Amino acid sequence: MAEKMKAPSVDRPELAKHDSAILDLAFAMDCTGSMGSYIKTAQQNIREIVETIVASEKSNVHLALVEYRDHPPQDATFVTRTHDFTSSVSQMKTWLDACSAQGGGDCPEAVADALHDVSKLSWREEATKICVLVSDAPPHGLSQSGDSFPEGCPAGLDPIDITRKLAEKGITLYTVGCEPAILSLGTFSWHWLT
Repeated sequence: MAEKMKAPSVDRPELAKHDSAILDLAFAMDCTGSMGSYIKTAQQNIREIVETIVASEKSNVHLALVEYRDHPPQDATFVTRTHDFTSSVSQMKTWLDACSAQGGGDCPEAVADALHDVSKLSWREEATKICVLVSDAPPHGLSQSGDSFPEGCPAGLDPIDITRKLAEKGITLYTVGCEPAILSLGTFSWHWLT
């Protein structure tokens, strides 16, 4: 009879508590060209999530959005564009509606930069803190091929270190992988976020 394999123990920060009537909800969205077939659906789903939460929770909800693309020369428009927390659903919808899928270049994108910007948002101490990362590509330095920055983020940001810091701040990070092929990237496979 085969023995069950046991995963090694990993030290992880305590999970955020979700019992507060105060919610800070941030979205980090990949706005590169490869998201072209997904971005409208992502925008619509985010709108619905925001409307549902605000309508059902009747609580103090603040919303933020971090758009990201890639580093030059892969993209010349922007690396990240940050919209800090607002209580205005209409402001969030305006930011969301302005998002477009363009640029990029290689497969990995500026995920580390986006998560870094997420960590710098004005999170309220007493709030339940949630970030949803919407992407179809891994961060630089973690994929096996097709990476113009195979040594990692050109700004020196480590996505694994940043996700740990988010957890230490009590920010729960959820990921939405838009491209089924992302799961076959081996070393990436979204496991770096856990």
